[in-house]
Amino acid sequence: MSEMQMSKHDHILMGLFSSLQAAAMQQMGKIPNPATGKNDVDLGGAGSTIDILEMLKVKCRDNTPETLLRFMDNAVMDLQMNFLDAKKQNAGDTGAEA
Repeated sequence: MSEMQMSKHDHILMGLFSSLQAAAMQQMGKIPNPATGKNDVDLGGAGSTIDILEMLKVKCRDNTPETLLRFMDNAVMDLQMNFLDAKKQNAGDTGAEA
């Protein structure tokens, strides 16, 4: 499949990835929860969500357009960097080590 041709399933996968990416950002307290308007932190949940995205990224390597693979790689890398930042901030807020 060429880079320009994304199937219906590719678009659905991108949407799923985007939804989980937003959920992880909420769990890290980087963006507010739309239901509450608050920036709640659940680093355990964020770590699990990032692990799910990492697994999807690995499992989808075959038969996936390069554009979508780059999107998934960048999304996971961005979340991992934000996760490290959130752990550092949370450790500073609680006095615990990251």
